[in-house]
Amino acid sequence: MMLSSLVRRASSHALVVMSALGGLLAACSYPEKPKENPAPVAPSAAQAAAPPSATAPQPAASAQTEVTSAALSDAGASSDAKWDGPRIGAMALVTVVMSDMEWPKDDARKGDKGKGKGAVRLGYLRHGARAPVKPEKHVRANCPEGWYELVAGGYVCGRYATLDLNNPKVKLAPHDPDLEAPLPYQYGYNTTNGAPLYRQVPSREERLKLEPYLTGGSVSASSGSSKRKKRGAQPSGDEPSGTNEVQVQVEGDAGPPAMGALAFASTKSPEEPEVPWYMRDAGAGKPTVTLDELRGDGPIARRMVKGFYLALDRQFVSGGNAWWKTTSGLIAPADRLYVQKPLTDFKGVWLSTPASPPAPTEAGMAPNPLIGWALYNAKKYTISGTKAVPGEKIPRHTMVKLTGKSGTYGGVRYDETEEGFWLRANESTRTKPGPLPKDLAPGEKWVDVNLSTQTLIAYEGDKPAFATLTSTGRRESKEKDYTTPQGSFRIREKHVAATMDGDVASDGPYSIEDVPWIMYFNGSYALHGAFWHAAFGYVKSHGCVNLSPADARTMFNWTEPHVPEGWHGVNATAEKPGTRVVVHD
Repeated sequence: MMLSSLVRRASSHALVVMSALGGLLAACSYPEKPKENPAPVAPSAAQAAAPPSATAPQPAASAQTEVTSAALSDAGASSDAKWDGPRIGAMALVTVVMSDMEWPKDDARKGDKGKGKGAVRLGYLRHGARAPVKPEKHVRANCPEGWYELVAGGYVCGRYATLDLNNPKVKLAPHDPDLEAPLPYQYGYNTTNGAPLYRQVPSREERLKLEPYLTGGSVSASSGSSKRKKRGAQPSGDEPSGTNEVQVQVEGDAGPPAMGALAFASTKSPEEPEVPWYMRDAGAGKPTVTLDELRGDGPIARRMVKGFYLALDRQFVSGGNAWWKTTSGLIAPADRLYVQKPLTDFKGVWLSTPASPPAPTEAGMAPNPLIGWALYNAKKYTISGTKAVPGEKIPRHTMVKLTGKSGTYGGVRYDETEEGFWLRANESTRTKPGPLPKDLAPGEKWVDVNLSTQTLIAYEGDKPAFATLTSTGRRESKEKDYTTPQGSFRIREKHVAATMDGDVASDGPYSIEDVPWIMYFNGSYALHGAFWHAAFGYVKSHGCVNLSPADARTMFNWTEPHVPEGWHGVNATAEKPGTRVVVHD
């Protein structure tokens, strides 16, 4: 697992949250070349042209953290009433919420999981967040600035938070995540190897020195796209992307000044300085560089590899150039970024009424809501004698209700819809839940993930409440088996968004800032939103359960534990355990 370089710079006390909030340390998605995979997979690039891709490395196992504390009294309860009392603003990148007015013991940081060892981490606030607070200060030797009790439970140290919401560290922080939208932030795709992330806006001279590829073009541009050829059309997201996950049109004559126009390919003499990796490796495939080697000094915080994603705070113009400030507070040249557009508006369906007629349920099996979805190249079929006759095409991801009746024609299964037509099995998928958990409490929320059908059903007891499509881990080969592990788990921690990055030997470094709506349930495996592909209904990831942004937000808000107002992440507790997640084939 690789901790984001940006998080490494957080204060030592702020960093203690990371050992409990393990999701910040690992990733489920990284850029890679398209490959052919066993069924069911999205059709190949030959069937649907797709720009660069991103998928995920196999998550490394990490210890699950059990938090036992009554301090999080209200953190698991959602409330429609908005707090109109005092709030406290987070001044640190990660402002830890503790169960008591103390820091974790050393042994708690080494894996005792917080059992009987004093204060534990309940969650955290992100820089600029404003959480409801009880304004009384509790001064302790371990926090001379005073501890403050949050209304939702837990304590924050005044060293990292303040009641003065006009404090520049709060007022000038990146904007809050948009909790009402499918994505909490806007995202940018880095189009250039070696593109820098600056600590502050550089001078023209600094930029020309630090971005030598600009020698072949103008560094002064009034906007990120001025004096450039028009970008290719934005993919619609309705066509499958093969094994590609990043669907942004950046090839051909699109994007920033062409690297081929620069004079970095010439042979240098021994006396000349070594050519930087991002100039030397241009056009030669993925660079052989690690995240540690991307770390910068002086004006540059780090450099990026093509395919990195940034979470964007705001755009501004300085020195005649357009810039993006990221949610981590760094500065990126706008002419190096492609602002990601939505690839799909797909979302699942709430099951307020059961399918008609109701699906027969085998003993011990969860009730089947009988929902189906059209996938790539799906058509409406009619049955004529012993043949299935194809008719009009059905838009991808169209949801249909099924009758439960199936038939085999020409060796292929077909499922009957309530509308009267039939769906071919290899052009569609359908809900097929597994057994009910044996120790399920009445009305208890739980999630069923079927790897063979790439579907998810959310239940309340034995009643299906929501159904949608997923993209789980795929198996490329015996050596590269990224299948999502099966079993019964519980959500351990949730993050509104968190950075995922790391090094992969075969593919180089990857980094996606603020992957949205993360729900970790087994080590580094999580349910989370994926904005870089639209191939839901096909295996896709390197282990995590990918959901569309809208569906990930739905599940994030529906599952336990709930994230209290103003918080950015929360841990499950013994008193308020996380929602059960059952993964099966």
